[in-house]
Amino acid sequence: MLTDWKVLYTHPRAEKQVEIECRALGLDCYLPLRTAVRVYQRRKVTFLKPLFPGYVFAELLPERKSELFGFGHVARLIPVSRPLKMLRQLVMVRKALALDPGLDATDPVSEGEIVRIGTGPMQGCEGVVSRIRRKSGSVILLLSVDIIGRAVPIELDRSLIERIYDSRTRTYKRVENAAAQAIPDGKRRSAK
Repeated sequence: MLTDWKVLYTHPRAEKQVEIECRALGLDCYLPLRTAVRVYQRRKVTFLKPLFPGYVFAELLPERKSELFGFGHVARLIPVSRPLKMLRQLVMVRKALALDPGLDATDPVSEGEIVRIGTGPMQGCEGVVSRIRRKSGSVILLLSVDIIGRAVPIELDRSLIERIYDSRTRTYKRVENAAAQAIPDGKRRSAK
């Protein structure tokens, strides 16, 4: 039944084993895999790697739960409040992986969110996402100098930034008025 789909949170590096165990129990499951390439002593090795490390999606009836947990590779079960929505999203992920098996997952960053630069020469700097460029995969980030009320816009590759989690509110940090942070097109500078 479609409403019995759950998210299985696995122990580290046990996603493929959990998929095998689900199939052995006759459970429908989906583990999105992407291709990755490594070079070992001048040899290229292609292998499959989980798109979402630590997660396997499975149709799990309550009476089968103890059998699956008995294998010892599932850490916990994450209930799904809207299973049909999750299944539609997984269908989209499956189609995207069929077109490009090398896709990688990323955090869904939105305009107005406060982010930190995770790598590169500007590592550790924080700013507000002013605009997201869908085609190039980059974001316009505003680095603010609050004391004088000014900001410097820079364009960065989306993979360089990480979201900042606020443990007090249990959400990702955001600016209240993102439109006020936006800057006109002519004032942008690129810092790649």
